[in-house]
Amino acid sequence: MANVKRTGIVLGVIVAVLLIGFFVVQHLLDPDTYRSRIEATLSDALARPVQLGHLELSLFSGSLVANSPSIADDPAFGQQPFLVAKDVRIGVEMSELLFHRQLQITGFTIDEPKIMLIRREDGTWNYSSIGNASKRKAPAANAPENNVIPNLTVGKVDIKNGSLTVGTLPQQGQPHLYSDLNISAQNVSFTKAFPFTVSGKLPNNGTLDISGNAGPLNLQDASLSPLTAQITMKNVDLVATGFITPEQGIAGIADLDTKIVSDGATANADGTLQMKQLKLAKNGSPSSQPVNLKFSVSQDLKALSGKINSANLQIAKAALALTGTYQTTGNITTLQTNVNGQNMPIDDLVAFLPSLGVQLPPGARLQGGTLTLNLAVRGPSTAPTITGPVRIANTQLAGFDLGSKLSSIKSLTGAKTGSNTVIQALSTDLTYDASGTRTDNLAIVVSGLGSASGSGAVNAGGALNYRLLVKLDASSVSGVASQAMSLLPSVFGSTVSQATKNGIPLTIGGTTANPSFSVDTSKLVGGALNGQGSGTKSSNPIGKALGGLGGLFGKH
Repeated sequence: MANVKRTGIVLGVIVAVLLIGFFVVQHLLDPDTYRSRIEATLSDALARPVQLGHLELSLFSGSLVANSPSIADDPAFGQQPFLVAKDVRIGVEMSELLFHRQLQITGFTIDEPKIMLIRREDGTWNYSSIGNASKRKAPAANAPENNVIPNLTVGKVDIKNGSLTVGTLPQQGQPHLYSDLNISAQNVSFTKAFPFTVSGKLPNNGTLDISGNAGPLNLQDASLSPLTAQITMKNVDLVATGFITPEQGIAGIADLDTKIVSDGATANADGTLQMKQLKLAKNGSPSSQPVNLKFSVSQDLKALSGKINSANLQIAKAALALTGTYQTTGNITTLQTNVNGQNMPIDDLVAFLPSLGVQLPPGARLQGGTLTLNLAVRGPSTAPTITGPVRIANTQLAGFDLGSKLSSIKSLTGAKTGSNTVIQALSTDLTYDASGTRTDNLAIVVSGLGSASGSGAVNAGGALNYRLLVKLDASSVSGVASQAMSLLPSVFGSTVSQATKNGIPLTIGGTTANPSFSVDTSKLVGGALNGQGSGTKSSNPIGKALGGLGGLFGKH
């Protein structure tokens, strides 16, 4: 019993000594004496003023704790801090500090930092000048503080629960905030590569994960430092994250998985991108068909120009190939690209058409056939001009009776297309820009009707303005035409017959959702009547006769 009592007394004494020692170290060793040395070393290494709050010593964690630390921004970007934080824990070799009063830093843990990234119109970022050699002070050979952090090499740097705000200078729109940012890097050095990981949350429940190696730091421009990284982004709202501005009319949710390899001069990115609820036009609606893209891109980091080595876009079984180049100047990216798709199944594209602003008449739908296109995309990405040939083969507009819409032609010829309009072939030279879509050299063959040629446009609101010349298939012309022409003197009947054979001028108006068709009677026999009389339609006998025939050409 006495032994137990003595043991308890000894343990009590040991604990008391430790507590006393802890108290003495806490109060006799003033961590603030090292604050100016750490601030000076960090400021010189980062080429930015660094300020630390009051330093406290934490023996249990083996670290110095500084409240409200901050790193200044490049003056060219303003006076606001580049980084402010709740606190920073500076890991130190405790034995060296206690017994030799030497400060050897092993790592940093920054809690709840708020980081501001800003990009100027010339493409320069505010972090580019971090560690800039021209702004670092020349070290004094006999200054002991210069060896506190040789070349700023530390075992570990952690950023916990941070937030990142990304904006532009001058400011364009609201800056974008990314939260719950966590960064971890080991063996951090300005002179060699080091591994790192990044995770964070994006607006509207998006996520970000990055892992790789960075460095050595480019001492002239940190943004040009070598980098190898695997980037995974999930549920990325293209507008909410700031990748797309609302004015572009583009929207969607994306999943990205890509590997980036940069030597500091050229960056190569290879990966996949899946886009859901994609909308590509201001008057469009989200597509129910996801779009998958496999890409390989190279970018000149200084010139901010890039090349699309390959990009294969997949919409179900429909495949498109993208190639070309781009150039970024300020906040504008200019495209010089081409899109090629051969014999794409239209059935796989139907669900995607609403994203382009394509609206079909109520109850109508495209079925079967193929689409072939070869388009050039030129100009700023916010408002590109798209031109090139488009070909459609063997499709039908189910639920749309074109013959019934062309009642004027039907009355004259008896042509019928049935409840489904079968398009045997369609070709046109397409031009698309912010004002709408124009189709030149339009040629179309419709079963049960014949062929049509001409040109026209669909404005950004969906309004139609087309002038076509319809040539009827001989097999579609019934006795109705003969009866109509037999009511006129032979010269008139012959004239109408010849005009019908050469083509019937057709005007299409209304909207893509509700088109209207009418025959231009003034042009039906205009050429044939030249020289037949000098009076107007009201006084010329021929005009009177045609006026009566015009009753057949009702507008619908």
